[in-house]
Amino acid sequence: MTDKNKEREEKIQTVDAIGDVAEVAGTVDTLKGMDDLAAAADLEEASKAELAAGASDVTAGLGDLASADRIAFLSGVVAEAGINDVAQGADLLAAAENVELASALIGIMGAEDLAFSMELAGVAGQLKVAGDVVGKSDMPIMAAFLAEKSEVLSELATDNIFQAAALRGVALALSDTGLDLSEAGLEEMAEGTTRLAVSRGMAVGSEVLAEVGAAEVAEGMAELAAANVLDEAAKDAAVEGVAEIATGAGELGAADALHAVGDVASETDSSEES
Repeated sequence: MTDKNKEREEKIQTVDAIGDVAEVAGTVDTLKGMDDLAAAADLEEASKAELAAGASDVTAGLGDLASADRIAFLSGVVAEAGINDVAQGADLLAAAENVELASALIGIMGAEDLAFSMELAGVAGQLKVAGDVVGKSDMPIMAAFLAEKSEVLSELATDNIFQAAALRGVALALSDTGLDLSEAGLEEMAEGTTRLAVSRGMAVGSEVLAEVGAAEVAEGMAELAAANVLDEAAKDAAVEGVAEIATGAGELGAADALHAVGDVASETDSSEES
C-alpha cells in the first residue's frame, strides 16, 4: 500500500469515527429530547391537576365566604328579634307590677269601705233602737227623725258594702291580669334569651366558616399559581425536548452522511486496487 493510499485510508477511518461520534451524540440527544417530552407531559398533567384543585378550592372558599355572610346577616336578624323580645318581656313585667300594685290598692280600698260600711250599719241600728225608745217615750217627731236617719245610714252602708264587693272583684281581676302579664313577660324574656344565644352561636359559626373560606381561597390561589409554574415548566421542557430531538436528528443525519462518504471512499479504493 502506497503512502498516498495509506493516507487516504486514514482519512476514511477518521470520517467513519466522526460519523460514529455523531451517531452516538444524535442518539443521546434524541433520547434526552424524548425524556424531556415525557417530563413535559408529566408536568402538564400535574399542572392540570393543580389547576383543577385550585379552581375547586377557590370555588368552595368563595361559597363558604358567601354562606358566612348570609349566616352573619341572619345572626343579626335573630339577635335583633331577641333584643326586642327581652325588651317586650321587661315592659310586660313592669306592667304586671303596676297592675298588681293597683290590685293591692283597690283591695285595700275595698276592705276600708267594708269596714266603714259595717260601722255605718252599726250606727243605723243604734239610731233605730234609739228611735223605738223615743217613740215609746211619746216623742213621735224625734222618733220619726231617728227612724229616717237610721234608714239613710242603713242604705248607705248597704251601698258601700256592694261597692266594696265590686272593688274586691276588680282587685281580683287585676291580680289575675297581673299574673298573666308576668307570665307573658317571662316567656318573652326566655324567648329573647334563647334567640340571643342562637344568634351568638350563628355568629361564631359564621366566623369559623369565613376563616375556612379564606383559607380555601388562599390554598386555591396557591394551587393556581403552582399550576401556572408547572405549565411554564412543561412548555420549557417541551421546547427543550423538541430542540434536542431536532439536534439529535441532525446529528444522526450527519452521521449517516459521514458513513455514506466513508463507504463510497472505501468502495472507490477497492475498485482502484483491482
